[in-house]
Amino acid sequence: MPSVDKDEVLVKVRLAAICGTDLELARGYYDFDGVPGHEFVGEIASGPEQGQRVVADINIGCWQCSDCQNGRFHHCSERSVLGIKARGGAFSEYVAIPRRNLVAVNSDTSDEIAVLAEPVAAALRVVEPFEGKLPKKALVIGAGRLGYLVAQVLRSFEIEVLVYTRNEIRVAQLARADLQCVDEVQAAQFPWVVDCSGSKGGLALAIDAVAPRGTITLKSTITEPVPLDLQSLMVNEVSLVGSRCGDLAKAEAWLSEGHLVPPTSTRFGIDHFDEAIRAAMSLEWQKVLIDPQLTLSSS
Repeated sequence: MPSVDKDEVLVKVRLAAICGTDLELARGYYDFDGVPGHEFVGEIASGPEQGQRVVADINIGCWQCSDCQNGRFHHCSERSVLGIKARGGAFSEYVAIPRRNLVAVNSDTSDEIAVLAEPVAAALRVVEPFEGKLPKKALVIGAGRLGYLVAQVLRSFEIEVLVYTRNEIRVAQLARADLQCVDEVQAAQFPWVVDCSGSKGGLALAIDAVAPRGTITLKSTITEPVPLDLQSLMVNEVSLVGSRCGDLAKAEAWLSEGHLVPPTSTRFGIDHFDEAIRAAMSLEWQKVLIDPQLTLSSS
């Protein structure tokens, strides 16, 4: 049972999801020692709000520095990150979260939808730098878990979206959400390219596909050195924008409006976590879920 500080709330985990960052942690991407997991939906376990379903912003700032004081706690240099950095995560029965990080879940939103609030918040973040002046057409590179969500977010803003992938399994999965896939891209055709590939090859394709004065949004971690044609970016006046976490309240509202076609998923109990990781590393499922109740009911 986690200890709970005075500004924290004990949350009972109802459902958690494995994401690409969890898989990179399993491969040794970051030196984290503890309970992983940061995509989850739970319920407050005690007090007057007991039973209220919640999701949580995973970045816990110090709230003393200038970044935190100005609402930029995602960039606090002293922050801990749920299940990633200096704080135990949600692949557990209970997790302690600062109250200010919690967002209530609409009663009409299922756990299977609410568990995606954190990655949906990250997906919604890509539109914010445009301040409402969004391009009419976009290419999403990468048809994995994040690309699937980003494509649906862009479509909800009435943007024509194409998803680049050559994987037949991913094509079939995206077809369930009526998303159009391409396996070839002409050069300099897209005013906006969102790279969700997590690979240097995907970034190279993004640079080739973006139109002059267009925007490339980097939406996933590339863990290997990447050569960049900076001259091409400069001459064509291309904007290269990093994009990470987003607003959980906006994500919960977007989900409650019914925009999302849920990804294919399967469930494991905590005691079958190794099997869950292996399933998440395969292409069979877009989301692998950890359900603590499966473990509890089977013990």
